[in-house]
Amino acid sequence: MAKTIEQNTKVIITGASTGIGRGLALLLAEKYKAHLVLTARSEGDLTSAAEQIVALGGKAETVVGDIAAEGMIDTLVEKCLTAYGGIDIIVNNAGMAIPGKFEALSMSDWRRLFEVNFFTPLALTYAALPHLKKSNAGKIVNVASVAGKISFPGSVSYCSSKFALTGLSEGLAAEIGNLVDVITVCPGWVRTEFFEKNAVAGQKNPTLIAERHDLSGVLMKHVLSISTKQCASDIERALARGGSHELILTLPGQFAERLHGVAPGLMRFIARGIPAEFPNKNS
Repeated sequence: MAKTIEQNTKVIITGASTGIGRGLALLLAEKYKAHLVLTARSEGDLTSAAEQIVALGGKAETVVGDIAAEGMIDTLVEKCLTAYGGIDIIVNNAGMAIPGKFEALSMSDWRRLFEVNFFTPLALTYAALPHLKKSNAGKIVNVASVAGKISFPGSVSYCSSKFALTGLSEGLAAEIGNLVDVITVCPGWVRTEFFEKNAVAGQKNPTLIAERHDLSGVLMKHVLSISTKQCASDIERALARGGSHELILTLPGQFAERLHGVAPGLMRFIARGIPAEFPNKNS
């Protein structure tokens, strides 16, 4: 039975200082007066997010640190239980990328990516699941990516980690979806700080492209990408509807995912044309 979101819902959001995590936190505070536990590495951004949440009528506890650090998952769960008496929703949003060609990456790069993008969501799911099952509206939101459906040159490690998260999320929806709603979010280009934080080339950064006063800028802003606010709104609607869902966000993301489904060979041919790296214009 689908479980709709409740007022004063108790939520843990990782990667909540900026981007999708922060946008969703503010929206949940505004619409549901949510009681939130937020985590990220930036103390200043977390503090300002918490202040905004309180101003919107919600509550906020913050935990500053690396999501993959030892003990972090236990701290988040304990904080939510102590402050609010339970857990209704977890949002596995924290993520990172290490752009570059496959052969340029080390095993330590791969381990770091999978630790942040896959194993910490897995650990938080394990830790929170007993409490989510007790909730009247238990929900798991896994923020994967269209790159968790289709792999691209220059992002093989990131794509692989997001493929793993997508597989986990879809499997959980099939296995425990009658007890806890599982929402798999696969955004395409979302205009967030993620690209700059992870040193993604400007030619692949939708936020920078959308600022241009040319055709490519107009298309990126109005057709090819969505804002953080729109992405958060789409996730909130899925939460409000209840049930387990997969969200493929942005028109290019939806097109690429559908094309890959019906003509995977053609999609691979198109993907091979994407540059693995872009030259540094300042060099």
